Amino acid sequence: MIALKKREIRPVHRGPLTGLHVRTGFTFLELIVVLALLAIISAIIVPVYVRSMNGIQMRSARNGLIGTLRFIQELSVKESREFRLYVDAKKGTYWVMRMAKVVDGEKKFEPIEETWGAETQLPEQFVITHIKARKDRGEKGIFIACLPNGASDQAVISVRDDHVRGRNYKIVVLGPMGKIEVQE
Repeated sequence: MIALKKREIRPVHRGPLTGLHVRTGFTFLELIVVLALLAIISAIIVPVYVRSMNGIQMRSARNGLIGTLRFIQELSVKESREFRLYVDAKKGTYWVMRMAKVVDGEKKFEPIEETWGAETQLPEQFVITHIKARKDRGEKGIFIACLPNGASDQAVISVRDDHVRGRNYKIVVLGPMGKIEVQE
């Protein structure tokens, strides 16, 4: 028989408690490689995330404006009184008022106390470039009227997204039936 030589296994380092010290942890080079990979992935993902968040804000602001307009269209029929959606393009705000009374043949409007009637600020990238709607003589504000018979004023609100170059659309209120469209 052939005698096999027994191979002796020597520990790398002797530790005070176990007698063997096994190498644990990462080398500096491994940490640098991982950090570089994380930096590259972050550089790719962050701009995509920011762009998508801006898009979500724009759609949310647009849908909020359209939703408020649709709500006051229904409310004007329900309460049998005129409601108006006022828009201030310079300040980037909109709010709702309702007809309170008629004095000397002139309609008087009052603000609405409910939260949906409060002045709503649009995001800074939501820039109203042009509004084609009626102008109030008394307050000199631009508004879209919603009448008790279900009709609305014809109006066009042109909007530009300041964070995405070339992104423009129009919110179009078609009038008699109160239909609202978004044209991109």
